[in-house]
Amino acid sequence: MNLKSLRQTAFLSVIAALIVLSVLSAATFAWFTFSNDTNVTPISGTVSRGEGSLLISASPTGPFDVTCVLPYESTGDALYPVSTADLVSFYASAAQSGGIVTAYRNATADVNERTLHGRVFLKAETVGCDVYFWPASLSFGADAQALAALRLGLRISTVEDVHTYIFRLDEFGATGDAEAQRTTAQAGVVVSGIGESGAPVYVADPAQLTGAYRADVTENDVAPGLTRLCTLGAEEVGTVEYWLYLEGCDENCINVVQSRDVALQLGFAGAH
Repeated sequence: MNLKSLRQTAFLSVIAALIVLSVLSAATFAWFTFSNDTNVTPISGTVSRGEGSLLISASPTGPFDVTCVLPYESTGDALYPVSTADLVSFYASAAQSGGIVTAYRNATADVNERTLHGRVFLKAETVGCDVYFWPASLSFGADAQALAALRLGLRISTVEDVHTYIFRLDEFGATGDAEAQRTTAQAGVVVSGIGESGAPVYVADPAQLTGAYRADVTENDVAPGLTRLCTLGAEEVGTVEYWLYLEGCDENCINVVQSRDVALQLGFAGAH
């Protein structure tokens, strides 16, 4: 099948999370509070062309369409800093000394109270395709401090494999002027485990930029990007589990990140 035989795009809707000031003067780390009912607005999709379509749904059984409302499973009303290397285990600050975190606790069980977390489902209708980000529909708000501190985590499960990605969001705003402060004993790290008395086990921050995973967009076509997020077979349904979270080890994740506006919008494209 040639490249032009499959051109399609699926979009998730926007969730604009209104961030409200929340203050605890003794805290090194900041947190967001938000309303679950604020500005949940679907956006329009595009018309698929060619022999197949990449469709999306909030349910694994459908109905599938080119858009869906972005569902999330969060049970709290705040984004609290967490640190993770693999989107499996999450850790939160438990003790600090001189502004540096000295101990962590396992926060995996309460991750839904600390992050925006949910799942959507992609379906390759009629024929299979490689899946990429749709650049025009990636948005996380325009606040530089928030973009510098936030991470987007994706775990995409298909028949063949499970793909885990952690993305930095600095490329979506002018984050060079974001305020920074060291809160870990090392720079450029995240927590991958805890030892005796909660002592952190650090590894290099695995977060990357989205650029290589974006579909190549021309005036009239969607073409493959450099690196696919995943591959779906004909009629296959894949699960996209997502987390939007504050990386607690990021130097920009400090008190000044409070009271910021964040928008969450994702888009995917399929090409073959």
